[in-house]
Amino acid sequence: MSLLLFEGEAGTGKTTRLLEDARKYLATNPLSEHQKVLALTKFHGSRRRMESKFSGKDGLGTSVDCLTLDGFAWNLVKRWRGLSRIMNATPLKGDFQAIVAAASDLLNKRAVGRWVSRSYPMVLVDELQDCRDGEIKLLSGLEPHVCFICAADTFQDLSGSEDNQAASWAYAVGRVILLEQVHRTSVIGLLNAAHSLRNRTEVVSDRATGFEVFPVQKAPQGGAITCWRIRSWRRFGEIAIISPTARGTSPFTVKLTEWVSFKTSTAKKTGATAGPYPIEWENSDKDACEEVIKEIGLPTDLQAQLLCKDIADTARQIGAADIRDWLRKEQYVKGRSIISCAEVIDQIGEIVRRRRTHRCGAERSRIALTVHQAKNREFESVIVLWPLRMQQDPEKQRRLLYNAVTRARRQALEIVEDPRKNRIVGTLFKGESR
Repeated sequence: MSLLLFEGEAGTGKTTRLLEDARKYLATNPLSEHQKVLALTKFHGSRRRMESKFSGKDGLGTSVDCLTLDGFAWNLVKRWRGLSRIMNATPLKGDFQAIVAAASDLLNKRAVGRWVSRSYPMVLVDELQDCRDGEIKLLSGLEPHVCFICAADTFQDLSGSEDNQAASWAYAVGRVILLEQVHRTSVIGLLNAAHSLRNRTEVVSDRATGFEVFPVQKAPQGGAITCWRIRSWRRFGEIAIISPTARGTSPFTVKLTEWVSFKTSTAKKTGATAGPYPIEWENSDKDACEEVIKEIGLPTDLQAQLLCKDIADTARQIGAADIRDWLRKEQYVKGRSIISCAEVIDQIGEIVRRRRTHRCGAERSRIALTVHQAKNREFESVIVLWPLRMQQDPEKQRRLLYNAVTRARRQALEIVEDPRKNRIVGTLFKGESR
């Protein structure tokens, strides 16, 4: 039917404009009783944040279903499983690539596309730049049947590719509105740093302007600096400590955050102290699932047959009431006494995602997370930890750092592991010609 793409830098209000246009469309094309808006994104973290924003009083309320692309694809394949079998497409749950491919093939059937449009006449896609190959094919199959509104920024594609497939597709089939005014912040240091990273020019460090690059030779030195920043910034609101590396994979990041959590920095002249400040790392859905699986003590054999009563009792003992209730329903409503380990793990995943959805809006005073987890979020203050051993090429490093810095509304500090005092004169900070 139609596609509209909002494209712009971080903080230009792409998601806000997406919602505004959705509301305008619905004002003249109201939903029927059985209809909803379908909101899609690629990653579960983005989906949780999207659900929090889209389902709130300033969003679309209860008239929106927020799903990941593979979640929507799986629902479609399950609903049209008979047709999928005829088309020789019977993917297993968890085989995301095959599921998306099967859903894309289904949407090539006009009847399937029209069926989707009757339930979801409007589709919103946030973080479109993250989509690839089969996901783009799936969106392409939806596009002729619905009102399609998307938001994207190709520079926030963390793969490092300058040729973004999803944006190229959207440019080819729809109308593009470029957003140029940054609304998230008016802090000159943050704006200049973001502009420099996008344009491969020198990144200027000046604490007075709101953005500073601070090289340290060892993690404890960085920990002390972090403690003093937390001490002076905590009155402004939530502080995010952002790392480009996954939790536990960088010795520098691990040692620095542990130092901040357990040590105290003391000023020599005044005797004033900063810290310790316990830091909570944000787990991924996978980490959270594995933690619950370990607590329940499930076997590694996915085909193992388990007694519902035994697993329910264990879930009760660890305080997992939602898992216990599900198992009791299987036992007393459906009459099942035995269940496979794979089914339990699958349900734990669903329950963990629901839990995290309900708490994603909760504000914490400080939190540590990865760049990928921080995408599409905002914090008053940001401290970026930049370890020595970065495997990515300079282009991907720029995009990672850009995504981290642009999460800040008020101020940002980048602590760079620099044992030889030579990193901040490299291409990442000094820029390079195109």
